[in-house]
Amino acid sequence: MTLPEALSFMQITLPITLTDLETTYRSLIKQYHPDRNQDRLQWSHEMTLRLNEAYTLIRDALTRGDMEEREPEEEPNVALRIYPELQRAWQKIENGIHLFYTYGLENPHIRQEGPFHIKFVLAQKQINQGKKILEEWEHEPLLPEDREELFLQKSFSEAFLQNMRIQKTFVADGSIHHKAYKHYYNGSRLLDGFLKKLLFPEDYSNLILPPKCSTLCQQELLTVLLHYHESTWVGEATIKLALLESFINLMNFQKGRESSNRSYFYRF
Repeated sequence: MTLPEALSFMQITLPITLTDLETTYRSLIKQYHPDRNQDRLQWSHEMTLRLNEAYTLIRDALTRGDMEEREPEEEPNVALRIYPELQRAWQKIENGIHLFYTYGLENPHIRQEGPFHIKFVLAQKQINQGKKILEEWEHEPLLPEDREELFLQKSFSEAFLQNMRIQKTFVADGSIHHKAYKHYYNGSRLLDGFLKKLLFPEDYSNLILPPKCSTLCQQELLTVLLHYHESTWVGEATIKLALLESFINLMNFQKGRESSNRSYFYRF
């Protein structure tokens, strides 16, 4: 951590005295204390370590007199690195999706049934909590790769929530809607399998996907839009396509971070 980064992390504006520094430190150490962050202990630990490092840098600089002649314009607008927060948001989103698939809630017929409805509501709540964490950071100055990751996570969580809200069920009537549904159903099953296999490989190790699963999924859903554009399943197929696209974008971004040795928490 550099001195400008330490100042930005502690939200300190120069000039500052040692007394001011101590006051700010005591306030922040209480904010990051594990007792106040029982649901995010790893984040609490990370932030406490960073706070102690920032405090030591600033205190030493003040003691040496290194900041006495610093001009305000010399203080850069330091981009924040928020990977612990991205990790915390993703864990919430992933937990919600895991709950959704564990109880078979991709089947809209069971979502209103007693205990299944409770799990459905809880799954949505988890994903929304993760999305809220991302929204709290989206207007802050961030490193470019963190900002892109935040955007991709948020887009995926919003697409999955849209997918969860699909309530329409199938009625066999032999009409154009019936024919469109067959392609929609095939695309939906491929999409669910694709997400399960990549997000939770340990839980779905026996799940066998066809070669080029994502491409087949896209073809089935596009068939609804292109060949059955007057059917009642166009809206739902569009939602599924948006979810597939957002997931692939997120997955490809993560693969890029892995190749540059900057990956930190995804399991793609």
